[in-house]
Amino acid sequence: MRRVASLLSIPGRWLAPLLLAAFALASTAIDMAVQWREVDLQVTEQETRRLRERLSVEQSRLHAEVGSANPLAVRRLVGSLGLYSGMQHAYLVAPNGVVTASFVRADIGRPFVELQGQRAELAGVKSVFAEARAGTTIQVVRPPGSRLLFGRASFESGRQLLSVVDLSQPIAARHAVLRAQMLRDGLVLLVLVGLLALVLHWVWFRRAERLARALAAMGEGHLGVRTGVRGRDELALIGAEADRMAERLQKGQAQIQRMTDVVDRSPVVVIEWLNVTGCPISYVSPSVEQWGYRPDQLLQGQVKYDDLIHPDEVGRVNDEIDHYIDHGPDEYRQEYRLRRADGRWAWVDDRTALTRDGSGKVTGISGVLLDITAQKEAQLAQREQAEILRLFYELPFIGMAISSPYSKHWLQVNDRLCEILGYPREELLCITWAEMTPSPDLERNLELLDQMKAGTTDSYRMQKRFVRKDGSHVHTDLHVRAVRDPDGTLKYLFSTIQDITERLQTAQALSDQKSLLEQAGAMAGLGSWLYETHTQQVWWSAQMYRNIGRDEALGPPRDLAAYLDCIHPEDRDTAEQFMRARPGSEGLIHAEFRRHPALGPERWFRGSVESRALPERVGYRYSGTLLDITLLKQAQMNLERINAVLEQRVTERTEQLSVANRELEAFSYTVSHDLKAPLRGIDGYSQLLQEEYGGRIDDEGRHFIERIRRGVQHMGTLIADLLDYSRMERRTMEQQQVNLQPVVDRVLEGHAADIAAARTAVHLRVEPMTLQLDREGLAVVLRNLVGNAIKFSAGNPNPTVEIGARTESGRRILWVRDNGVGFDMKYHDRIFGIFQRLQRSEDYAGTGVGLALVAKAMQRMGGRVWAESAPGQGATFYLEFPP
Repeated sequence: MRRVASLLSIPGRWLAPLLLAAFALASTAIDMAVQWREVDLQVTEQETRRLRERLSVEQSRLHAEVGSANPLAVRRLVGSLGLYSGMQHAYLVAPNGVVTASFVRADIGRPFVELQGQRAELAGVKSVFAEARAGTTIQVVRPPGSRLLFGRASFESGRQLLSVVDLSQPIAARHAVLRAQMLRDGLVLLVLVGLLALVLHWVWFRRAERLARALAAMGEGHLGVRTGVRGRDELALIGAEADRMAERLQKGQAQIQRMTDVVDRSPVVVIEWLNVTGCPISYVSPSVEQWGYRPDQLLQGQVKYDDLIHPDEVGRVNDEIDHYIDHGPDEYRQEYRLRRADGRWAWVDDRTALTRDGSGKVTGISGVLLDITAQKEAQLAQREQAEILRLFYELPFIGMAISSPYSKHWLQVNDRLCEILGYPREELLCITWAEMTPSPDLERNLELLDQMKAGTTDSYRMQKRFVRKDGSHVHTDLHVRAVRDPDGTLKYLFSTIQDITERLQTAQALSDQKSLLEQAGAMAGLGSWLYETHTQQVWWSAQMYRNIGRDEALGPPRDLAAYLDCIHPEDRDTAEQFMRARPGSEGLIHAEFRRHPALGPERWFRGSVESRALPERVGYRYSGTLLDITLLKQAQMNLERINAVLEQRVTERTEQLSVANRELEAFSYTVSHDLKAPLRGIDGYSQLLQEEYGGRIDDEGRHFIERIRRGVQHMGTLIADLLDYSRMERRTMEQQQVNLQPVVDRVLEGHAADIAAARTAVHLRVEPMTLQLDREGLAVVLRNLVGNAIKFSAGNPNPTVEIGARTESGRRILWVRDNGVGFDMKYHDRIFGIFQRLQRSEDYAGTGVGLALVAKAMQRMGGRVWAESAPGQGATFYLEFPP
């Protein structure tokens, strides 16, 4: 910036030629730099083209010589490249990387890589020609920033002719030509600049100097001076504008003087302060006299401006001024109070502007002060009115009104009051509240109003009724406050009116409900009581007195001992323990006792009590009830007597059942031994007859013997099944945790021979399951179902039996499924009866007891069994056990 400032301080008549000369030299230098850079590109392009043409010629010649296998001729051809201008190196490199021809005889036979390591100018060849090219190609490359030009000519035999050309000499020659040209152009430009400077001095700068003198005179305040520059060039235009500016300034100065005169005569006070210690006033308009001060009092410091600002606001005003001086903005407004000479306070609107120098420091402060006292008083009155309106409309759930204490007219009402009284606002403001108040509420209201007028009270409250527009009465809670003038005169009545009709109706409903509850308590024989420890107060309901048999006129017993005297002597301890419930114990405490025989017939009661802590832990409140349960007790005792009789009958029936079971056991023993003994004899003798005399008996006789033996065996099986069924009926079921899978495995193991004989496929779909039941009962059920499944599916070409178990909605379900003959579902209930068969015994062996035994076992274990089937489609038997 300093160099620019010093440059601008040079007179124009010298600065213009210097700038033109500098521009000419800069243009010449730029042109030379561009051409200098183009020289490098042109030389590179020219030498690249020449080297490519040379390599093309040598490639053809070398191709012919290499084919003739004449190494000496090849070396001469490579050596002839040394005549090429700027050629530094040329190498013919064999496919194995060995140099076969070069300018230097010592290089022949050495690896080209070794030469690259020794000679710095060859280091770039590796990076430039890193990629091998197949076939006959020519490449010429100049690495960036290098003065060397590399060429490579490739042969189909794999050989490469590498060349290095130095571009320094052709580039230097071109640069020398450019320097000579630049020198000539520079001298020509300097001569032309000198001639132009002379022309500018005579045509431009003398007139500019005259214009500058005229502007300097205008700046010193001589607005009557004119420039006198004529013409149509820029200087003439500037001179004309300067003359017009001087004319405008003359007019503006006159306007400012007139405005100053107006300000001096207006109520606006203009003050200017200097931003130095103490902020002295440098100017004050005469209009300051409106506040009782002379301008000279402020200018001479007899009256300090800070002393005129209200004490509550002087700190704020000065803090704001300091902030604006430090941080801006430079134009701001403040409102505060000034003390007038007569001691009153005047509100002023201070519009201040700050003047800063070039460094940003404030040098002066000017303010325009307008007296806004009247506006402020109007604002305060408006705020007071707005506050009154806000009080009306901020609480819409309460009726509010302002009324006259003398005419009793409504002056202002809110929407809620119109809603309570049922009148539109316009109608309500046209009538008095006295007209809407019925007797005797009106007389009481007027009496309270007279006390307020007399000044004995500033508010009153009462419940009163208003007559609504529809003629109905509304009950309200009225609260009236006095609004007085400063001298104490009653000005307005400010009232709040709340509709309490619903509250009164609720209170009446509660009273009715209490009566109903007391009536219900009397009908149910339920008495209630309360007791508070900190006040020692006791309350009894009317039914409580009737339950105990105590005269209600005597009131509740005075203490616990007096209450216990009303309890039956045998139940006194129970009642005392019950009444001394621990304070703060959770839940209800109950006890049953009788009243004292002296108080009337025997009555049983059920007492209940609970305790709760009172607020602030001042004590406890006990609440309790006393329910007459005499009828319930009598019924309970009757039930106990009936239960005793029933228990006696159950004992007798149990004994009879035990006798019957013993007889059944004796019968079973008889069947087991007495019936089986003849069968064993028949079986034995028929076997001897078949074995000893079988040869003497004809075929028909032997057939009869076989039928006798089969009948005996069937009879034995039938007796065994009957005994099993009888034992299942009377055996004790042992409930235990049974794992299902081992039981299934043992059942299948017991039927292994039948499964193998029938070639039956068995599928298990058993979920891990543990059942609470009798293990032997479960085994009997599964043995019979699996045996039936194997038996009835044997006629199928591919007999299959499936055993499964699952848990479904909390139920434990097992099933056994086969693909046998099946049955019609209309016989479903029949198949579970004893001795019931659907198939002939000749087709399928059996006694008809198996499924009856299954049903009995499931019944004894608390489960159930059912089946699903269709003829020819197999059958599925389901077992359901309790969870």
